[in-house]
Amino acid sequence: MEEAMWYLIQRRPIKPREQWSVSLDQHLAWMKEQHEAGRILLSGPTADRKLGIYVIRASSRAEAERIAAGDPYTAAGFCAFELFEWEVHQILGAGPFTAAELRRHR
Repeated sequence: MEEAMWYLIQRRPIKPREQWSVSLDQHLAWMKEQHEAGRILLSGPTADRKLGIYVIRASSRAEAERIAAGDPYTAAGFCAFELFEWEVHQILGAGPFTAAELRRHR
């Protein structure tokens, strides 16, 4: 079984919001489904509402791309996303905090 990786998604609009036919409720229903399935762990917009950001945990980049592409806003062509493979080293104060510890972590 492959080890799961973390992926950071930045979703941005590519068409004016006035043209969007997908509702916020449709997007949020999809997001809730992803959270409940354990595929998306954190999600929300930037304070200025220009980007949507979320964290995906998936076994491969291709799987993470499939998940991100399933967002109704993206699937309908109103948004595009950029995906970053993310090496999470520290979380809630746990993890390697010296160069030597970090080398052992890899």
